[in-house]
Amino acid sequence: MARVRIGHVNDFPDRRGVAVSVGGLRLAVFRVGSSVLAVADACSHRGFPLNDGTIVNCSVRCRTHGSCFDLRTGAVERGPASRAIAAYPAEIDGDDVTVELPD
Repeated sequence: MARVRIGHVNDFPDRRGVAVSVGGLRLAVFRVGSSVLAVADACSHRGFPLNDGTIVNCSVRCRTHGSCFDLRTGAVERGPASRAIAAYPAEIDGDDVTVELPD
């Protein structure tokens, strides 16, 4: 896996999603306090973006049909989605935000 810088910490407002394209992937990146969480930016139900979803604790709710996903693991917490989404390790390193991508 390769660790890639995706932006400055100030590019990621607390409790809001940001769409990031990196390494051929489109990610939804969320800062929740001092943590950064990154998942695939497509709901597994119908493919709508998740970066503009509602954050509750460490979950994101798709604004279109209401599916909820755990931002740490990508697991489905509430349907109609039935498949997990990809989750990517991310962290704040000084002022940089990095994400770990598959090789």
